Amino acid sequence: MSIFVGRTAEVDGTLQLLGSLSGGVVLDVVGVHGSGKTMFMDRVSELAGADPGTQVYLFDMARYDLGAGFHDDYGATASAAVLWETFTRSRAMMRFLADPPVPEFDRFKEVCRFQSRLAEDFLAKNEISLGRRSAIEKAEFTSIVHIGDEAVRQRIREAQSEIDDAFAEAWEEYTLRRRVLITVDTFELVADDELGHWMVRMAMRMAKTLVILARVPAQVALSVPSPRYRRLDLANLGPTDVQDYLSRRLHPDPVQPALAEVVYGYTDGHAGGVALIGDLVVESGGHAVDPRSLRRTLERLPEETSRRWAELVLLIIAAVHEPHLRQVLDAIAITRTFDATLLSALVRAMGDEESDVGDAIAKLVSLRLLQDVPTPDFGPSGRFRIHEFIRLSLASRLQTYHPDRWRNLHRAAAEYFFERLRRWEDGIYTTYTSWYRFEDREWQEDKREWLRHSGLLTGDHAISRARFTLVFLEAFWWWGYYIPFPLNRRLLEDWSRTSAAWEWAHASWPESPRDAPSPDEQLLDALTYLLDNYPLTHVKPPGAPWDGIRSRLLLIRRICGIEQRSAAHSLSAREKEDVKRTNAFITLFLAHTRRYRDPADQRADAYYDQATAALEELGDAWTVAWIHFERADHALERGLTDHAVAVLSEAARRTRDLALETPESDGGPDWDHELIANLHRVRADLHWAAGERGPAADQYGRALAHAYVFQGEPNPPDEYSRQFYLEIGTRTAARMTALGEDEAMAFLAALRRHAPAPPATPAPPLFVPDLTLIRERFLARGPMPDELGSDATEFFDEWSDFKESMAPDASAGMDTLI
Repeated sequence: MSIFVGRTAEVDGTLQLLGSLSGGVVLDVVGVHGSGKTMFMDRVSELAGADPGTQVYLFDMARYDLGAGFHDDYGATASAAVLWETFTRSRAMMRFLADPPVPEFDRFKEVCRFQSRLAEDFLAKNEISLGRRSAIEKAEFTSIVHIGDEAVRQRIREAQSEIDDAFAEAWEEYTLRRRVLITVDTFELVADDELGHWMVRMAMRMAKTLVILARVPAQVALSVPSPRYRRLDLANLGPTDVQDYLSRRLHPDPVQPALAEVVYGYTDGHAGGVALIGDLVVESGGHAVDPRSLRRTLERLPEETSRRWAELVLLIIAAVHEPHLRQVLDAIAITRTFDATLLSALVRAMGDEESDVGDAIAKLVSLRLLQDVPTPDFGPSGRFRIHEFIRLSLASRLQTYHPDRWRNLHRAAAEYFFERLRRWEDGIYTTYTSWYRFEDREWQEDKREWLRHSGLLTGDHAISRARFTLVFLEAFWWWGYYIPFPLNRRLLEDWSRTSAAWEWAHASWPESPRDAPSPDEQLLDALTYLLDNYPLTHVKPPGAPWDGIRSRLLLIRRICGIEQRSAAHSLSAREKEDVKRTNAFITLFLAHTRRYRDPADQRADAYYDQATAALEELGDAWTVAWIHFERADHALERGLTDHAVAVLSEAARRTRDLALETPESDGGPDWDHELIANLHRVRADLHWAAGERGPAADQYGRALAHAYVFQGEPNPPDEYSRQFYLEIGTRTAARMTALGEDEAMAFLAALRRHAPAPPATPAPPLFVPDLTLIRERFLARGPMPDELGSDATEFFDEWSDFKESMAPDASAGMDTLI
């Protein structure tokens, strides 16, 4: 059990502040690692929660995965992309706080749904691209207007403001009968992006609510010119606090004043350091410890703080006479979090086959060196972590004095995560559904850990860059080049940390002068540029910075040493395959930079040819089928009708054959409804261009049907599948706006042979040539934001009814494409 001492004035002042609130107040708690920020918030929460009139909420920005943001992107110049990210994330946070089923939140929930739909309609109607510096310069349909990036930002801000206002109003009513305390740990993860600044603004609007933000010091200036914002710098403990802490640790035995003086003098009151020396004193004899002997022991420890804490921990281990724990600590030092299975694998890698890691974990917990890592809903996870300031010190010591052991442990960790990934990645490029691993949180964590450990091992760091780039581009291809994918941001943050550790391990960069950016820094900058500037959604404006994206992709290819390492004899077969696959995806996105800048640029064909040939050789039939779809769409853009029909037919044949390769015993056929919907949409566009309204309607209807089914198969609806159905619906509705009423009704009748219909019959007038009204009146709805991720919703009931009525064999409709 933790012991909280000192800071009485700070705790009392915080509780008095909470008790006197009328409006919302932000308390910005700032302190270095190990200074006791979390313990301070826990203490305040414990005391405040004892009051039945106070409700307490706990947030950890790392635990809730809200930290993968846009650094230095906030305020008046915030990009459209970060505004949208903040819009979606803030909705989720407000919905969490508004979860109680009380009438006060009913109107907020309705406004949230309404404004979300309006904002999404605006983006869809105007083909908005949420790249960071995008501008909309292309219109595909006559009903689409030309707008600029400022209009996009303004519309998102308007929707954000409406939802914020509704929440603040509901919260004021909700807090008439209660006060609220909200604590937010690791706030530094969002302090320099728009989400963090929104949290501060919103907190100050929340009636009778105190929001405590805990963060480490940073260059970011969070100060707000308002009496509702207060900063608390968490200072070290004073001499009296240290005496009090030791007295409580050694109770009922007395504490010598000289002992407390030694502890304070050595730690300067650093809370984590005081706790460590308290552990050492307890395990070394408690009140009988001679202060002079303790002083001599501490004086022999390194002066550098980065090494001091590790040596203190080893002294504690020596005092409890369990030397095998030293090896356990070495293993823990290289991991961010761990469970018993991982720890067992690492200990065995050091030649210890007999230690019981369960006992070791229990002992370290009893020594208060480990923390449990809870699940997002605060349940037990079976995972642990050592205090970060201790882990960093242990890792530094291990890397400095035992580099061979450091490498062996990272090798063992890499092998452990590689084996875990094999169940996902054996035959990884043979089926469509296998790509859904990118959305699985467990796979994401295992892959990120494998990249980190394997990247720190290799002497040929270009291989690590290539492998990292491959995972990044595959994730971008699967999801991130259509709508924002948080995994891409998390990967960039991982790379920043891992490359810094690699540089420390290898001391210098032979490839470039150190006053220039290192190759790893260049890679990080290049991929960040790609993520910030690649236009999202389906229409890619020619005015986007395609030349800049292309130059970064070519730089990435050089940094990864693609040409040299493709033929390197020193690489394993798996490494050669990874390098070749990395190059294929770089080449695929290079094709995009030519095609979307100018559809007539034939250099796009050369890039597409190269990517297709490489992926064919690697056996990635699914990505090749998608490339054929892209090339059919590209031919349509260029007016090459016959070529588009031929390539579309080949894409459909490949898609059908690939789906049928999966036997029923393995869940087959493995239909990719998104791809099939796209193929029908291209065929519909070809009919439309030829003036064939009836066949076009038939194909748009098939496209809508598959886009609708995509929202519930193989997984419940998510933001991606919802956005895709919105896209297909918007394309279809836009066609109808170009028709007169009689033509539109005939078009709708042909459409309805395949497409899902709304449950209610539209009220008169039957037809109004407005994009949004057509979609809402004549097309089945998609899920609302609060219906995402669940199969227990009204939408999913509607989806199930349609799926049951749909032809079971998707290949029947595909015969119209081949």
